[in-house]
Amino acid sequence: MGNENIVAVFSLADGLFVSVQNTTSHYYGGYFHVRLIATADILLMVDMFDSQAVFEQAKKQLGSSLCFNRVLEKMAVPESEVESVSQNLLISFKTNVLPYLSRKDFSSRFVLSEYKKHLKSGAISRGKTYDSF
Repeated sequence: MGNENIVAVFSLADGLFVSVQNTTSHYYGGYFHVRLIATADILLMVDMFDSQAVFEQAKKQLGSSLCFNRVLEKMAVPESEVESVSQNLLISFKTNVLPYLSRKDFSSRFVLSEYKKHLKSGAISRGKTYDSF
């Protein structure tokens, strides 16, 4: 995903940035698929783990960062309502998701949760994009 169509960037705890990109596309006739994608790259940090060894193992398995990804969308929106629906989706994100992402412990909780899922599944997830919601 490139940097085009970025509609908002939020600065959060621990230097984390969340960007929201508008990827709205024509659906059919005069209708659109309104879609906003919020993403944040979260670096794995040694202090997120119980020990240096666990950190190194997690980094080996997951890579040096994970991508949080949240999609907000609505299908079959008439062209005349695209802008207002986009704004309502962004407001919903600010109201419902941003407070969660703004928690001081979000990054570490997200990384540990994804690492635990990885350990449970035994799957190689390097480079995978995660959607927590």
